[in-house]
Amino acid sequence: MCVLEKPVPQARSEVIRRLKEELEFLERGGYGGTTPWRPVRIFLDSPSCPKRLDEEREMPCRECWLFQFVPENFRAEMDPCHFVSLNAVGESVHSMTRQYTLAEVETALREWLVKEIRHLEEMDRKAKRAGD
Repeated sequence: MCVLEKPVPQARSEVIRRLKEELEFLERGGYGGTTPWRPVRIFLDSPSCPKRLDEEREMPCRECWLFQFVPENFRAEMDPCHFVSLNAVGESVHSMTRQYTLAEVETALREWLVKEIRHLEEMDRKAKRAGD
């Protein structure tokens, strides 16, 4: 269980890079259910998850690049990344996997990733213009 803490600050460029990697993983079919004996775990099965190969799950969740997207009231959850709001109505991997197909969850994830990448890249452009 992750302790309720603030996220470890991440450089915007690093977060953009990670979001793009996650989008590429998704586009390559990374969550396509290649192991039918086990449910797909969005974010947790991604190469960008620092705990993916950590059987002991020792790394604090707050050190993960995704933690900054987790609403404060869900930061103490076992897998806080499953509570990232993927759309305007606040649906998350946690809530969507209980009522939608994997394809529908992946569509919402794809849309969220694209939106966040655009948003952060626009913030970068504005910061560079302000610094000129």
